[in-house]
Formats: sequence, C-alpha cells, structure tokens
Amino acid sequence: MLCAAALTLLLGAACEKIIEFKGEQTEPRLTISSQAEVGKPLEVYVASSIFFLSDTWSGDAFIEKLKPEEGKVRCFVNGSQTPYLFEWRPELGVPHLDYVSTYVPAPGDHIRLEAEFPGFDPVWAETDVPLNPAFELISAKWRRMTAEDWEWILDDDEYHEVEITLAVTDDAARENFYFLQPVLTSSYPYMPEEYDEPFDFTSNDVIFQGVTGESVLESFMDAEHFFTDEMIRGQRHVFTITISGLPPVENVKRFSLHCASVNESMYWYGKSYKMRVTGLTELFSEGVPLYSNVHGGYGILSAANSQWLDLEVDW
Repeated sequence: MLCAAALTLLLGAACEKIIEFKGEQTEPRLTISSQAEVGKPLEVYVASSIFFLSDTWSGDAFIEKLKPEEGKVRCFVNGSQTPYLFEWRPELGVPHLDYVSTYVPAPGDHIRLEAEFPGFDPVWAETDVPLNPAFELISAKWRRMTAEDWEWILDDDEYHEVEITLAVTDDAARENFYFLQPVLTSSYPYMPEEYDEPFDFTSNDVIFQGVTGESVLESFMDAEHFFTDEMIRGQRHVFTITISGLPPVENVKRFSLHCASVNESMYWYGKSYKMRVTGLTELFSEGVPLYSNVHGGYGILSAANSQWLDLEVDW
C-alpha cells in the first residue's frame, strides 16, 4: 500500500514538471492562402505564422501587427509586368485578412502572387490554372439498402445506394491531377441558404491506386478525393464509384458530382492535409507539416477548374 501511494505521488509530481524550451524560436512569417478557380475573382487570405509557445494574436492586435493599410498584395498573369491589385475587405476581420482582385482566372493562365507587409519578409508563389476537365456521366443505378448491407438498418429505415459509372479523358501532353466529390444540395424553411452536404464514396478502380498499391480512399474521414492520371495517362478511362448510406431527403435541390482538374500543389496540399487530420486521431503518430509552395513564408497557392455533373435522384 505504501509503495502504491509513493508511486502515485511520484507520477503526479512528474506530470507537473516544467520543461524549459531551449530550441530555436522562429520569427513570424507571412502566410498566404489562395485558390485560383476558373470564372471566380481571385481571393487571397493573409495571416502570420505564430511560434507554438507564443500567445495567439487576436482581434485588434492581429490587425495592428500586419498593418493592412500598408501591405500590398498583387498578382502577375502570363508574365505581364502590370500587376492586378487587390482590395482589402476589413469587414471580414480575423483570423486573417481578406483581399480580392478584379482578375478572374482562365484555363491555362500562369499566375505569380506576391505579398509585402511591413516587418515581414516578402513572399511569392506561382501556379498554372488547369485546362478544362473532361468527365462524362455514363449511368447511375439506385437501390434501397437492407439490413444485409448494413446491420444497423431497421425494417422501417430507408437508406439508398447509388452506383455511378463515369469516364474521364486524360490529356497525354501533361501530368494531370483530379478531384472528385459527390455533393447533395438541399433546402429547408429554417435555413436562409441551400445546404451542400459532401458524401464519401468507395471504388476499387485502378485510378485510385498508386503504383505502390496504396489507396487514396483508405480513410473514411477524407471526404475529398484527389487522384492522378498516373495509371491512365492519355487514355479515356471508364470507372465506377459507389455511394452508400444516402438517407431520403425531401427537399433535394440537386445531387451532383463536383469533378475538377487541379494543379499539383493542390493535390499535394490535399494529401498532406488528409495525413495531418488522420494523425490527430492517433496518439503516437508523427507530425505532418502541411504542403506549401509559398517562398519566403508559408501557405498555398492552388488552382482548380471545375465541372459539375448532375444526377437524377431516384428514391
């Protein structure tokens, strides 16, 4: 008994031990985040990195630190020497500054984004806007699920499954990266806007397998699916995905597939984000830094060219 009490006291004291950090304390760096989407004005979020032992900036202190009135955000398109300027929208406030430009990305554009703020090193990033994606909807087969499909389904429950056959035509002239996400859009009297709900899907198709055989659909937590043309380079490829556990929704506005060509930076950022989120649920996992293509600071400049395919709901 005395030994157990002594051990408890020892462990309690150990938990309260203060450890002095003797590593390098990094200075704050500019962080920019922007996704160039075809047909939408380019928007940039500007923030600052924070040393993990520092107090978090908030409210007026954050604005005062970055001095948005003196900062500059600009982009150069296709090598032009005349930049597009960005307007700060102060009404959006913290935790970042929001800047919007009159520039609207077009397929094939090359973008160079630059940002300068007093007290920080200037940062820049470059990317290319993908060409138009070429996805086709071939068929969609619906069926009602039963307890044989999922043991938690009761007799009066109504859940559905849809098997969707698609085709994608890949451009052999370049390495391509893709994104695919089912989205159910509905509306309710008590909600001011339509509600978009993303859904997971499963597939055993080769396009979702890398050359090492690692699946990009291995995590149920990952509701956004990125894949490459590594296994189908230059081909028209037909594949099937399955969406299960769809509850009946009375106020469905549309059920669609968000298909997109994305740039390489967005692909690697998406994969690193997935690994980071998955790691947060595992106590002893290694930390995963988010992918960044910003020089002189942190963040991401990505690009996407979207295509929407609508499905008829059959339930």
